[in-house]
Amino acid sequence: MCSFGVFVPFVDLVPDAMGHGVPQFSAVLLLSVIGIGSTAGRFFLGGPADRMGRSCALMAMFAGMGFALAIWAVSKDFWALAVFAFVYGVVYGGWVAILPAVVMDYFGGRNVSGIIGILYTSVAIGTLIGPIAAGFAFDMSHSYMVPIIAGVCANFIAAGIVAGTSKVREPITDMVEPT
Repeated sequence: MCSFGVFVPFVDLVPDAMGHGVPQFSAVLLLSVIGIGSTAGRFFLGGPADRMGRSCALMAMFAGMGFALAIWAVSKDFWALAVFAFVYGVVYGGWVAILPAVVMDYFGGRNVSGIIGILYTSVAIGTLIGPIAAGFAFDMSHSYMVPIIAGVCANFIAAGIVAGTSKVREPITDMVEPT
C-alpha cells in the first residue's frame, strides 16, 4: 500500500522545491539529504525495532513516512524541505531495514527468499504506478498537494494494515523470578 507514495519524493521533491524558488543545486541536494537519512535509518533503527517488536516498528515507519510527507506538504523553503528530506529518509531507511525481518516473523525461514521477492515485486508495482499517478495529478492540478496527501493516506492505511495483521508478542517466560 505504501509503495504508491513512497517514491513520490524521489521524483517530485526537486521540481516542487524549484517551484518554491529553491535554486536547482539546492533542490537536487535534497535528494542527498534523503539518502543520508536513509543510511542513518538503516543502521540505527534495527536494534530498537528488535526491542519494541518489529511489527510495531514497521507500523511506526509507515506512520513516520506519513507524518514526514505531511511536513513536506507545508514546507516551502530549503531548510524546511531539508528537515522533511532527512526525517523521511530515516523512516524510509528503517522501513527498508525492518521489512525482511518482519517477513521472517510472519512466515518463518521457509521460502523467505521467494516471499521477499514477491513482496518487493509488489513494491515495484507501486513504485511504477505511484510517481506516474503523482505526475498526472500535478498536470491536472498544477500542485503537488494531491500526490503528497495521497502518500500520507497510503502510509497511514499501510500502518493500519500492519496493526490489524500483527502477531501479538508473547511475553518472555524464561526469565528467573526474584525470590
